[in-house]
Amino acid sequence: MMKRIALLCICLLCLAGPSMAGGVGGEQEKPQSPIEKKVVEKKQPEQETPLLERILSKMDASYGSLKSFRADFEQESETKTFKRKSRSSGRVYFLKPSEMRWSYLQPEIREVYLSGENIRIYLPGRNQVIEQTLTDAMPGVAPARLFMGVDELVSSFSVSLDCDDESDGEAYCLRLTPKQNKAISVEEILLWVGKKHFLPLRTESRDVLGNRTTLSFRNRERNVDLEKELFRFELPADAEVIRNTF
Repeated sequence: MMKRIALLCICLLCLAGPSMAGGVGGEQEKPQSPIEKKVVEKKQPEQETPLLERILSKMDASYGSLKSFRADFEQESETKTFKRKSRSSGRVYFLKPSEMRWSYLQPEIREVYLSGENIRIYLPGRNQVIEQTLTDAMPGVAPARLFMGVDELVSSFSVSLDCDDESDGEAYCLRLTPKQNKAISVEEILLWVGKKHFLPLRTESRDVLGNRTTLSFRNRERNVDLEKELFRFELPADAEVIRNTF
């Protein structure tokens, strides 16, 4: 996804069978839907394309009926250069169309607010607020796009099923490759979507340096009552504000 969001990670949505050229008798070619035209720019095996389109169609339908989302998340980041791993956890909230909040609870408290084109990160331990205009080059933005719907997804990523060997009984695996790759951007994302509800279950982001960030969602709840105040950030009067660091 996005010159937008709605943050972290995860994310998280949401196409329909292939058209065939007209045959005998002057039959007209079946028009493609806008999503069919945009999806799969990368050539897929003939037997794969219909499945991918069915998955995206169901994701689109799921997103269409989605009003809000709440889940616990676990995040694991692996830095290849230093061979170091870090883990964090918390709760993510999403309110359609583009309000998102990631509340990190462990190992330290952090609040990440995404709204429209803006992101605010509050670090209470440092009494700092980072304000940023959203760009695809920012680490962590790509998983947030997964909650923005299929149109947003396929406008930002080429989608394929060539990670299907990673699928399991509960989820399909999709490989997402950014259409506009930048030096510090995510190189690819593996996205696992549930076969029942077609919402994100897990994501694995890989950047150009080989670093990986995995997000897993548990205790998922959709269309729950979320107050708009939950997504409103009040700037602490004495906080240090850092702007546009990317």
